[in-house]
Amino acid sequence: MKQSIVFVFMACAIFCVTSPLLAGGIDNKTNYSAEYLRSLNRNAATDSADAVIYNPAGVMKMKDGIYLKLDLQYTAIKEATNRFSGMEFESDKTDIVPALFALYKKDRWSAFGAFSIPAGGGSIEFEQGNATTTGIGMGLIPSFMGAYDTISDQYLEGKNVYYGYTVGGAYALSDMFSMSLAARYINAEKDGNGFVTLSGLYPDATYAVDYEQEDGGLGFILGLNFTPAEEWNIGVRYESKTGLDLEYTVNKDDVDPLTPDPGGILPPTGFVENRDLPAIFGLGVAYTVSPNIRIEADLTYYLNDDADWSDPRFRDVDNGFDLGVALEYAFSPELKWSVGYLLTQTGLDPDGLLLEYPELDAHTIAAGVAYEFNSSWTSNVGLTKIFYGDETTSSGITLEKDVLLLGVSVQYRF
Repeated sequence: MKQSIVFVFMACAIFCVTSPLLAGGIDNKTNYSAEYLRSLNRNAATDSADAVIYNPAGVMKMKDGIYLKLDLQYTAIKEATNRFSGMEFESDKTDIVPALFALYKKDRWSAFGAFSIPAGGGSIEFEQGNATTTGIGMGLIPSFMGAYDTISDQYLEGKNVYYGYTVGGAYALSDMFSMSLAARYINAEKDGNGFVTLSGLYPDATYAVDYEQEDGGLGFILGLNFTPAEEWNIGVRYESKTGLDLEYTVNKDDVDPLTPDPGGILPPTGFVENRDLPAIFGLGVAYTVSPNIRIEADLTYYLNDDADWSDPRFRDVDNGFDLGVALEYAFSPELKWSVGYLLTQTGLDPDGLLLEYPELDAHTIAAGVAYEFNSSWTSNVGLTKIFYGDETTSSGITLEKDVLLLGVSVQYRF
């Protein structure tokens, strides 16, 4: 019986609450800016300071000056649902995710920096528990030989944020070629807590966990921008794998009442979980059809199977990808409108999905506007709707998600 409890609860113990927008990476995220939320395709971008993340070598196509940019994303809808045995559990906690970009560009060289959330960035809260906590409670009840027969209360919440700090530069070899190099430090922080309360012949008994995980790692980002003709632009980006060994700090763990010492089932404080952030290859091709119309097609490929992960869910993981296209139309020199589409494949089978916030395949659409108030001030608004396919595990748990994202940004150029 204890083995069944451990198996179910470890699903909770290693859960990572992902960002509102699940890209093709299991951990990696690419929704940094309002421009992304209005187009979904930025790998060939050369028009805004968020290019320091999406197409860092492409910033050499921008006007000289100093750029400062702030982005905020709000999850107007963020629902995750577990359905099984006639029961339904839902988390609908929303998030606000920030990003900051800075760029100094002059003649043939530039320097840039960014603060972003390259993974995680969200939280969940199942106020009435979910499939994980229900499984724990059902596994505990037989241990008491009839003293408890009901789960009277349950709860689960968690947060996962990977803070990314990027510093780098770019250089234009010619009007046709430019290249970039950047370093990125990631500080990963996770925490989770939950409980199950049992009722029956004896007074109610509550079993709970509360833990944290943290580590940091350094990686690099290479970029190349190629402009073979005036109407074409091609951006290439490679983000290296970032090694992360998340160390546990267990604040409370009394879920297994049959274990006298230490009395819990989480790994002990100091236990290390290997959880590298996988490498990314990004390719974007943009074509300017006319002075008013621009088309971009992107591929973002997530090298999941090259990462070192101790999580047993990822034993048979495949690489994931995003494949998309965007159309931008300029009504005037000041006002631009765009729409975009993205196909996401994560590379996970249903039994490997996270019950708390499953990494589901998806179709995504986006739309939004950019407005240039004057030569210094520019603002963007983007709206993204994600249509996830639901999945059912071999144990009969149906996993669903629904996400609607709103992004706004303001940029100032000195």
